Amino acid sequence: MAFRGLAVVMKIRLDRGRKESLLEQARDQIISGLHAGLLRHGDRLPSLRRVAALSALNVKTVMRIYRSLQREGLVALRKGSGAFITVRDPDDFEPTQAARLARLLRRHLDEASGMNIGPGAYVSLVHRVVTRSNLRSRSVVVLECNTEQIRLYAREIEMRLGVEAHPILFADAGDRTTAAVVRASSILAVTDFHYKEGIQIARRFRKPLVRLRLRRDFLPALMGAARRGRLAMVVHDPSFFPAFRRALGLLGLPRDHLDRISVVAGSDRAAVQREVARADSVYVSPLCDRDIRGLVLPADRLLTFVHHLADDSLEELEAWLLLSGADDARASLPR
Repeated sequence: MAFRGLAVVMKIRLDRGRKESLLEQARDQIISGLHAGLLRHGDRLPSLRRVAALSALNVKTVMRIYRSLQREGLVALRKGSGAFITVRDPDDFEPTQAARLARLLRRHLDEASGMNIGPGAYVSLVHRVVTRSNLRSRSVVVLECNTEQIRLYAREIEMRLGVEAHPILFADAGDRTTAAVVRASSILAVTDFHYKEGIQIARRFRKPLVRLRLRRDFLPALMGAARRGRLAMVVHDPSFFPAFRRALGLLGLPRDHLDRISVVAGSDRAAVQREVARADSVYVSPLCDRDIRGLVLPADRLLTFVHHLADDSLEELEAWLLLSGADDARASLPR
């Protein structure tokens, strides 16, 4: 140990000449520091290079020692940050930590009580969130006026939430087979553009309804690309574009910039190559991955998005699926 003012600077020196193994030496030095009160949970340990230099060891050797200490629960390795003391066993924490946890639980129980949720029901809800068991029996119907959006949104809901999602066009909502799917679903999802139609169908089938909204950066990124130059959009169903173009205009994109946007079906590979070659920026719908497989696209001009749907939309949908009554798709949470 070395002292700088009131701060303790930990030094770990390892000696191959001693009878104890290098791991035992490192462990004993750390435990001694903890026992003396000179080290505490969260304190940073010296870097791998520092220990290697002080001990005339290879950095890889020191790394193996730190990893062994991590497996023992004495050290936590954080990529890019270093090694830190972590002496709390998950089943045996300090009294102060226990007190904070107790206050947290009491606060949550009080808030749940204010929503008419008793302790037993609250425990059941927490179990559902942790195990995600409710999702196995749940399904979502995504309603829209075009196949591009319903398939894109249903795909993302399935991938992000792990729940079955059915894409259904409004035009098909009256079909007997489609009606059976809606009737068997847990919840309906629509965009703001078709919320009124969604409300009517939700009331008809007595289903809850959630709004799906886009990520805040999605449309601005496309609009920015159109302002800078030509934008090619490779999609599954180009028929959505007139309404999409109108929405961009309502958001302030000038007509001459709107005219820079071209839309092509991913299934038309020749048209894709032609439009991509002319474009300054390219957006490819995830629905077109199979259609364009093998085509060489300009990586430096691609607009990529991890997700299309807003996190809060998915959070609201997931919360309802997890926490509403498992046996009754119409059950609602206390308000």
